[in-house]
Amino acid sequence: MHFDNEKTLLVEVAQNNPAAFELLFKQYHNKVYSYSIKICQSALQAEEIVQDVFIKVWINRASLPNIENFGAYIRIMARNQVLQVLKRIALETRCHALMNQDWTEQQKETENYIYYNDTRKILDRALSTLPPQQRLIYNMCHLQGMKQQEVANQLHISRLTVKAHLRRAVQTVRSIVLVDSHILVAIILSQLFKK
Repeated sequence: MHFDNEKTLLVEVAQNNPAAFELLFKQYHNKVYSYSIKICQSALQAEEIVQDVFIKVWINRASLPNIENFGAYIRIMARNQVLQVLKRIALETRCHALMNQDWTEQQKETENYIYYNDTRKILDRALSTLPPQQRLIYNMCHLQGMKQQEVANQLHISRLTVKAHLRRAVQTVRSIVLVDSHILVAIILSQLFKK
């Protein structure tokens, strides 16, 4: 099918002539594709842009006879479609980054919570092995933050007795925590190397 000029071709497309639309598509397909691929750097996206542009041309075909310069018109349509695609890609990239960040933060919070609980269990187990007086003095000094003299006054014993009980308690707790923490470190390392 042959049309005398582009204006006649646009009129025929506006009158629902599929052969005229096919000819218009053939004339401008490569220009829209070349423009799109140059900016998007993706053949798949460039093809989608071509399809979207020509779908819009067909949907708005009634206005085609009013267009003075179809080449400029289709170039603007292609540019607008490319911009929409780039905005969508930027939004998707940002969403993926935010989801990954949230996931990583939640994962870290969960891991920190697990490590804290494991460490707390190790400490509680170590404290449970202490004789009652050592455990009481350890709790008062290390967990409640009391000074040795305050503990001595409250328990009605000498500060040197508090100091001796505290030293033995710390040694016992340290030795148990060290043994258990080696096991904990081994578990953590094995989990890291699985990833």
